[in-house]
Amino acid sequence: MEKVRIVALKDMEEEKYLETLKKIKLDYWNGVKTTEHGICGSFQMHNGKRVKPLWMVFFLNRQEFLLVTLKDETDILKEVKEQKSGITQQEGVAIIFDTILTRGQKVVEEMEQYLINMEREIVAGQIERNRNQAIFECKRTLALWKNDYGQLLSVVEGVTGREQEMSEECACYFRIYENKVRRMNEQIQFLYEELVHVREALDAAIAYEQNRIMKVFTTVTTVFMPLTLVAGWYGMNFVSMPELTWHYGYLFVAVLSVAVVIACILFFRKKKLL
Repeated sequence: MEKVRIVALKDMEEEKYLETLKKIKLDYWNGVKTTEHGICGSFQMHNGKRVKPLWMVFFLNRQEFLLVTLKDETDILKEVKEQKSGITQQEGVAIIFDTILTRGQKVVEEMEQYLINMEREIVAGQIERNRNQAIFECKRTLALWKNDYGQLLSVVEGVTGREQEMSEECACYFRIYENKVRRMNEQIQFLYEELVHVREALDAAIAYEQNRIMKVFTTVTTVFMPLTLVAGWYGMNFVSMPELTWHYGYLFVAVLSVAVVIACILFFRKKKLL
């Protein structure tokens, strides 16, 4: 268990809070609880598109803010760990949560630009085989973010509902931060809607491509159908057929076939089917 101390505990025994935090079962609970000494909470985050969890618990009261990382496979807290000791409680809280939110806003903006570029390529007709796989990965990532920031919002709402347990400056910060996290959740929901539009654009592009191919096949088939009739008609070889013994019969049928093809092509071009 790695401990990140934001403010040194002076008047109270640190072990007492650590024992309280260890009792929190992160696998089954995320949120905020009130203890006899202050507020303790738990939440987990993931680093961008990679499924690398960060599990954290914290303790907060009017004097101290103690953060403990139970599992960290990300670099989200890198800036926090590099901070020097001696900062105020509000500064410590701001460093932790602002770092998480800043990283989140960055990856959300990158995801938004990625979806916009994908939709632009699909509209331009660039339909690749891995598009469905890319959309599925985006959906999985957004579901992960939605769950993470939903948990974080629950934690922040739980903290703001217990303002009497912390300093006024810290309570004011959490009220502001609650609005920021709520806007982050709205942005993620917007990305969900954008992803739906991308999927609809992909389906429309695939349907258009299939319709275009079918139109080509239909046009070609329609052009050659009269030739099939001509071939069937003059392939009967009845003795009474005047063209059978005519010297120019073969040339006549060839010219007729070409004329039929040209007439069909002109007709389809006029109807804008070619």
